[in-house]
Amino acid sequence: MSSPLIRIINSSFQRTTTGPTFFPNLNFTLQSINSTPLTKPQRWSIIGPSNSGKSTFLQVLQGSHICTPIAGRTYPALSEKKKYPGSSIALVDFSAQGAFGESVRGDYMSSRYESRRGATDLTLRQWLERTALHLPLYTDNFDFEAHVATKAADVPLETVTTGLRLTGLLDQPVSTLSNGQGRRARIAQALLRGVDLLLLDEPFMGLDPWSIERLSGLLKTISSPGAANDTSKIASQVVVTQRPQDHLPDWVTHIAYLQDSKVLTMGEREEVIAKASERGIRIGDGDRENDGILHKVYGAGISTPSEEAKPEPTKTSEEGSREPVVEMSGIKISYRDREILKDFSWTIKRGDRWGLFGPNGSGKTTLLAIITSDHPLSYSQPVKLFGRSRLPEKGTPGISVFELQSLIGHSSPEIHQFFPRRRSLRKCVESAWADTFITKPRFPPNGEQMVDDIFEFFGISSEEQQREFGECGVSTQRLALFMRAVVKKPDIVILDEAFSGMDEKLRDRCMKWLEEGLEERQALIVVSHLDGEVPRVVDKWVRLREAGEGESAVFGRRG
Repeated sequence: MSSPLIRIINSSFQRTTTGPTFFPNLNFTLQSINSTPLTKPQRWSIIGPSNSGKSTFLQVLQGSHICTPIAGRTYPALSEKKKYPGSSIALVDFSAQGAFGESVRGDYMSSRYESRRGATDLTLRQWLERTALHLPLYTDNFDFEAHVATKAADVPLETVTTGLRLTGLLDQPVSTLSNGQGRRARIAQALLRGVDLLLLDEPFMGLDPWSIERLSGLLKTISSPGAANDTSKIASQVVVTQRPQDHLPDWVTHIAYLQDSKVLTMGEREEVIAKASERGIRIGDGDRENDGILHKVYGAGISTPSEEAKPEPTKTSEEGSREPVVEMSGIKISYRDREILKDFSWTIKRGDRWGLFGPNGSGKTTLLAIITSDHPLSYSQPVKLFGRSRLPEKGTPGISVFELQSLIGHSSPEIHQFFPRRRSLRKCVESAWADTFITKPRFPPNGEQMVDDIFEFFGISSEEQQREFGECGVSTQRLALFMRAVVKKPDIVILDEAFSGMDEKLRDRCMKWLEEGLEERQALIVVSHLDGEVPRVVDKWVRLREAGEGESAVFGRRG
């Protein structure tokens, strides 16, 4: 019988010698994927709500944090191969800060959408080669070609990119990769090192159904015993973290359910699900509390329906009398030879409640960036915002970015990525009235009271409001950014994956705020891939097609 990859025996952990203890008396064993035929394959999912310790658990498996007793955590299979955990275990964090981190230069937001690549915007091939070989990313005095030619990654680039379906993207700037493509790139970066264990923190968060299905299938393949015995394939043991409400992949065999940095129960899949159910905890059955709007949007199943494109919903007489806040007419978006949107038209009026749906890379975030004026194309495309173009026209002044900021509330993964971690939750919400994240807000007469009111609505005490943004869990961070988007009652509220990573209770409270707090003059645009994250007030939707399909968008109504 082969040795386990990780063995933890009756051990507890601390960040510092004087810090609090977490996962007390932990016993945990993780088998290698090339275990003997007599050993059942293990594929673990570490499940728990926000702040339960999922990320910390992965760090413990990686070898971080103080272990007591010191010999309680061992890596038998790695020791036999004379390998070290630091070089054989990769922890990939898909939180807002973990997209490409400092690896990609660029100004806030706009750099992602540039249609032509700048001198310092790395292609995916360059980024993978340089990070895999531990070369500097940006310098004018380094011969990259010579070093790449003389050194080699632990696993051939072609093997990894083929297995992860990235080969066709190698010459594309990393700043233009979609969410799903970027996640596969991060996994490729880790696998190029030839790691024995791949730890993935929330790998499915924010992905569309197609991307989840593809990524899940790839993880199943690379962690199968057959992959370990085939040198032409990528092979690595895989451990993922998930929220209780997330869909549980069929390949997961074992679960550890965490709560308050303790293991509540762990073991084989069905046993843990049954024990959790006895405690009133649902695991892996998705979001039950929804009315199935995405089934109407996408049709039954994962595959894209073959239905004919529908025009925008017919407007009622009451809708026709409302003022348009966004008017797009014949939008065209392409990156080099890759067409994203063609002849796209969309009108958003006051009081509209829109859902914007489609696979990752279909153009959703680009459209929103045109509305918020974070995209350079907002100046050149046929778009009017509040009846005006971005540039001046004869007899009509253009609308400035600062004026738009005062009229729009916005929460998105990009804002989450760039928001300063040292700002307090209070200052995060107050920055809704500021020109930047860190400048002083210019409150209206009742502005500070509005901030007090929304914190009271969500039951956040004065003491909690002073916590630093970066000290909070992802769920609380997303809540703070939601409050920032809605607190000033803007004319347009844009919620781009605003509830992704948020605990169910907080998310449901946000839904209640939208149902009770939105005014008739406000327009709402919501982007999500989960029914439970689409507010019930959303009554119209537009679905974008896969980039390159050449088909028109589909419009519809909830009813």
